[in-house]
Amino acid sequence: MMQTGQPPEGDDWVRPQVSEAWYRCIEEYRLSPRTNLLRPHAIMDFENGARATSATNLDVRTALATMAFNLQPALRDTSVSLLLADSAGTLIHALDAGSNLGPMGRRLVRLGESWNELIIGNNGLGTAAVLREPVAFDGKEHFSSILHPFATVGHPLFAHDGSLVALLGLITDQRSSAQTLLGFVRIAGYLVETNLFECQAPGAFMLRMRLNNISAGLTGQDCLLDGLISLDEQGRIVGATRTGLNLLRAERHSDILSKKVEAVLGVTLGDLRACARQGEPIELEIPHGWRLKAEFIVRRRPEKDIVQSSRVSTVKGGSRAAPGAAPGRGAKEGNGEEWRDAVLEAAQQKAINLQKQKIPILITGESGVGKDHLVRMIHAQGIRKGRPLVLVNCAAIPRDLISSELFGYVPGSFTGARTGGKAGKFVEAHTGVLFLDEIGDMALDLQTALLCALDSSEIVPVGGSKPVRVDVQVIAATNSDLPDCVRKGAFRRDLYYRLNGAQFWLPPLRERPDKLGLIEHLWELELKAQGVDERKTLSAEVWDIFERHPWPGNIRELLNVLRSCLAMTTGRETQVSDLPIDFLKEMSASAQGDEEGEAALSTLAKWRPSLEAKALADWEADAIRSALAKTAGNISESARQLGITRATLYHKMARLGLRK
Repeated sequence: MMQTGQPPEGDDWVRPQVSEAWYRCIEEYRLSPRTNLLRPHAIMDFENGARATSATNLDVRTALATMAFNLQPALRDTSVSLLLADSAGTLIHALDAGSNLGPMGRRLVRLGESWNELIIGNNGLGTAAVLREPVAFDGKEHFSSILHPFATVGHPLFAHDGSLVALLGLITDQRSSAQTLLGFVRIAGYLVETNLFECQAPGAFMLRMRLNNISAGLTGQDCLLDGLISLDEQGRIVGATRTGLNLLRAERHSDILSKKVEAVLGVTLGDLRACARQGEPIELEIPHGWRLKAEFIVRRRPEKDIVQSSRVSTVKGGSRAAPGAAPGRGAKEGNGEEWRDAVLEAAQQKAINLQKQKIPILITGESGVGKDHLVRMIHAQGIRKGRPLVLVNCAAIPRDLISSELFGYVPGSFTGARTGGKAGKFVEAHTGVLFLDEIGDMALDLQTALLCALDSSEIVPVGGSKPVRVDVQVIAATNSDLPDCVRKGAFRRDLYYRLNGAQFWLPPLRERPDKLGLIEHLWELELKAQGVDERKTLSAEVWDIFERHPWPGNIRELLNVLRSCLAMTTGRETQVSDLPIDFLKEMSASAQGDEEGEAALSTLAKWRPSLEAKALADWEADAIRSALAKTAGNISESARQLGITRATLYHKMARLGLRK
């Protein structure tokens, strides 16, 4: 196919799903497998205005990003990146984006990149949108050579009315895992759809249904998941999940939408409400003899809170430009409540419960994600609040001083020691919390002393002989990959397991589902902190850049950028020209690196077809010519280099028409 540019005529060497996708790419989209199908990527076209906004409603995007974020722990420590695209195939969220995928992989998972089959050829996400079913492609099953190093998997996500609302996908450099990941994304997709339905579907009432006998007629996820349908106040069906459709033996949403529940299930809305009030189980019998158990749920959602599907509700191009508009709902939520950091609060609550059992806590994450802030939150609300909180940066203290800093020293223990000695951080933190930041940078020999102190709850000051008993809650943090450090011998395995009583991973800013809300919240805090009376907002162009920026410095970088913006803004609205130059260059440098990697792979793709098309005889002739040239025509030496006998070499030279 690469050589001829034609789809295969038969399916003997490629799956029908693949050959059909290739046919669409060639005949319908007029794509060529030898060309680079990625469009030039621009975060913002400053000359022609803002980029087109996502086809998916902003509230739905936020809800889906949160659900995808909650799926990420299942993929941690793998080489799989989790992707979320809108219904048009434009990437709107990425987790663990391209960490193991190389330059081209990082380019593919940038926010705003198109995975539409019409643009990039067949792939997990784009083809899932076309076929409206989960799909997986492995390596060279992809039409475009830029996807050959990867496996891609996609699952379409549907709204309550059956309209396509988004695409859930995976990409990995482990190409043999495509079909395995397809099973994962099927279950994950159905779970996300169900959660989205419960959050976003209209209707005053909901029916949660399952088979009375799970072995009767359904397989796979239809046995594992409940089917949901929503009803309005008049008892009309206004939404259903795909499992709900399957339970009702309906092929499509249009078969049941707007119909009275009595016509579909043979029971009136009044009967359902009566059973629910009496606490009786609701048993339903539908055609084909299937019996269902159902739970009747009163939702009572006001009409103004209902979010429509992408079929009827989209974000218009200039919606963010309105003065005071907050893309992430900003400092206040839609119901008027103060914005809350759900990511840190969830970790804080779990950590507080662990404090009661004095279980060590390990916090991991990139530099600048807020690990120290989380520790302060845990201390302020935990059972040791009001007690000391002692911070130790293990990377900042010189190696020869860290032992005396942690354990203290007795008078006269070394030259220059204080007359009265020093208590040390463990003693200072007695009855409180000891925070060991950057624990991965601690010297290996000092790790042994730390392990002994943690195991015995006793420390011995430098130069002393009598142990001192201490009661501390230890919280450690690092941006290093400690398991990798253990494998390399740079960190003690026993200390790692001693510190890792419970581990909390804080996501980078670029992967947070509430990123826009966090940015708006911090912007509001900066306005108050600097005493700015005049209301200042961020322009739509600035929001677009903030949304797509990789933020390598995370929240620490964000705070600096916001402070700089506020200082540079002269009017009521911050413009792109008010952003720090190095911040914009940082984005350009990232894009340039991706472009260079793309150019290298594009060059490889150009010569690869001719490489693969070469006949075996040509390879033999090239090898013999090279050996003869290196040995100045010496047959014996050439045969030795080629690993064949002189007679065989003479025979091949005669057959190929070669001379010395």
